[in-house]
Amino acid sequence: MINILEYVDIKGYSTLNTGGHFRYFTIILSLDDLTSAYSIAQSDRRFKDIPIFILGNGSNIVFSDGVVNVLVLKNEIKGFEVIREDDISVDIKVGAGEIWDSIVKKTVHMGLSGLEAMSFIPGTVGAGPIQNVGAYGKEVKDVILEVEAFDREKGTVVKLLNEDCKFDYRESIFKGEAKGRYIITFVTYRLFKKVPSVPNYPDVLKYFEDMEIENPTLVQIRDAIIFIRKCKLPNPKEIPNVGSFFKNPIVLNNVAEKIREEFPNAKFFLVGDAHTKVPAGWLIENAGLKGVSFGKVSVYEKNALVLVNNGGGSYEDVISARDYIIKIVKERFGIVLEQEPEII
Repeated sequence: MINILEYVDIKGYSTLNTGGHFRYFTIILSLDDLTSAYSIAQSDRRFKDIPIFILGNGSNIVFSDGVVNVLVLKNEIKGFEVIREDDISVDIKVGAGEIWDSIVKKTVHMGLSGLEAMSFIPGTVGAGPIQNVGAYGKEVKDVILEVEAFDREKGTVVKLLNEDCKFDYRESIFKGEAKGRYIITFVTYRLFKKVPSVPNYPDVLKYFEDMEIENPTLVQIRDAIIFIRKCKLPNPKEIPNVGSFFKNPIVLNNVAEKIREEFPNAKFFLVGDAHTKVPAGWLIENAGLKGVSFGKVSVYEKNALVLVNNGGGSYEDVISARDYIIKIVKERFGIVLEQEPEII
């Protein structure tokens, strides 16, 4: 039997430690809980015209102040099952409420390659397909076979294959055209038994060069990623934040070349033949904003891509800082940054 609470403090469910109160809140531990909650939401007059909001770990969301008039279903559906295996690969089915990095750690120690470059990313498994999370040249779309979800339009559980999810850079059908329609319950991945490849990123390559490791194991690659991320990203339990606050913009090659005329040593990344990915953190830092404080919110001194709550920061403080950063970067480089976390 699910227990629906009222006026629940948001801050305990936000890694940025902002926000007011959820109007209604309940924890979902199983598919039965989910269908029960949905049925109650449809039939109980209290929830008439109140949106349902699915909450994972609150690590990629900026919540508004005051009362957020939603019925929150906090997804804590667990599960880890090997459903197919051969000499080359293994398919695993994982509950959407599992903590992402715990699953990465488990698969790495099983000797399975595919998730290791995404070690130490905060959040839950269910959030991965929505955002198409990624790091160091890898994205979850590269290993997702299918997503199982409760379809609110049909009132049934459906399975969406990888191509049905319409994955793109930090985008998916769950975030775009079908936003709000699906409630993810399980995700199935195909991982591999092959010798892992080291992510071709300067920080990672330098780590193994400094450690004098030529052919690192999966565990060593994971350890490297964790070490690098800890050096660059603050622990949200110590310094409230939602990780990368801005997407890395993808621009036409001529826009990137114009920037290179002034910064010839800048490290950008080609995306196809006509576009270049420009690191948002580089843009913010070279616009002179790294470490800048806006009062209760500031740009993290070790990573310009991160906004941190210095204590008592509100939703308005975060939005004000965001807008100022976007303005200055546009004036300096002619590129408009887009935020990565969702605003509720």
